[in-house]
Amino acid sequence: MKNVKKVSVLGLPGVGKSTLLKMLAGDKIPQDYVPTIGLDFGNIEIGANNTISLWDLGGQDQFRFMWDGLLRGTSVIIAVTDSTKAGALKTKEFVEKYSKFNGSKLIVLANKQDLPGALSPKEVESITGAETHGLVAIDPTSKQALFKLLERQLSS
Repeated sequence: MKNVKKVSVLGLPGVGKSTLLKMLAGDKIPQDYVPTIGLDFGNIEIGANNTISLWDLGGQDQFRFMWDGLLRGTSVIIAVTDSTKAGALKTKEFVEKYSKFNGSKLIVLANKQDLPGALSPKEVESITGAETHGLVAIDPTSKQALFKLLERQLSS
């Protein structure tokens, strides 16, 4: 019997949420920015009996009112930032609002670590106050590390 867990990904527009989902699913990484309209989702298999239902929540202002409803039943919330100071400060607001949301766990992914001037994961963590991991969502080698992080979060 499959064990299904919901993982929701939120953050500002353009920080790499959809790219992250495509990388995890093994899909083609998009080259151009296409904003998520409302919600996107997909499933990934981790191990023989674990399925993660990934929910990509649209980050534009007009969709954020839906986040509380869409986050119901979420085991882990991933807040994605683009590793800039402005992005980390906004992500801190999301962390403060959702860090204890209905018993879900929350982690921060500091994406775009490959860009010049990117804040380190430790610098982002000092701003957001939440456990932060570095990532380059366009790099498929990040996939296994992220799988391990999700497995650890979902099993603890």
